[in-house]
Amino acid sequence: MTIDPDRLRSLVLPDVEQHYDQRDALFHALSVGFSSASPDPRELDFVYEKRMRVSPSLALTLCFRSLSSMDIGVDYSKVVHAAQALHVHGALPPSGTIVCKTRIAEVWDLGASKGALLELDRELHEKSSGVLLATTRMSALCRGDGGFGGEAAPVREAWKADGPADHVFTWKTLPEQAALYRLQGDMNPLHIDPERARAVGFERPILHGLATFGGCVRALLATALDYEPTQLESLQGRFTAPVYPGETLSVEIWRRGPGSLAFQVRVLERQLLAIKDGTASVRL
Repeated sequence: MTIDPDRLRSLVLPDVEQHYDQRDALFHALSVGFSSASPDPRELDFVYEKRMRVSPSLALTLCFRSLSSMDIGVDYSKVVHAAQALHVHGALPPSGTIVCKTRIAEVWDLGASKGALLELDRELHEKSSGVLLATTRMSALCRGDGGFGGEAAPVREAWKADGPADHVFTWKTLPEQAALYRLQGDMNPLHIDPERARAVGFERPILHGLATFGGCVRALLATALDYEPTQLESLQGRFTAPVYPGETLSVEIWRRGPGSLAFQVRVLERQLLAIKDGTASVRL
């Protein structure tokens, strides 16, 4: 089926509602690397309810909806997560009921050999008050659906590291990291089934891009934000290589000026970048 960009932009997707509780928030923190064994005692607040704080990355898992469930006419078996952005409008409470509104904001044609790029925007509102808590943008590369005659994607902002990083945060992922993360909604067998992973070209199941992205939130909190979630306003980055559960990630962070950070994620075992062009905004 050929992509119809006008139809996709006008597609009305039903709202998704989810109630989550304290246990869900604690489990999410564990799934992106927060640990009760961290040498910094402030990290305990994200995995222990006594003085509980909620990682902003929880917003990326709430009201999860797979592209495979949408009537958008793409070959889902060839879809990969290309980029992610998160804007945090207010602190997520430890529990609540969320209503998520999703729309396809942009549809770009990268050509028949490269595919199509879909930009999906999500708004997460607290149900009782209607308050906007977070907005996200997911970029999905549909590798089998380009060449439909649509507009080309705009040039993305890129940056090069200028000198050594101001902060380096190392995360040794668990062998079962993807098995944990998938229990929050993204049950794609690519992340747990060796046969499925090999069928699409990976040597074994890969870690969710959003798990790595959540690890970046943890790294920013730990190094630049004094573990204060309300200081993080937004972050974004491009996924450039898969991560295998059990690998060691180095989150390298640069201060670019008041309220501005840049980051990238390096897989130490293979010396390649899993996330590039990462930027974050901080509330001053």
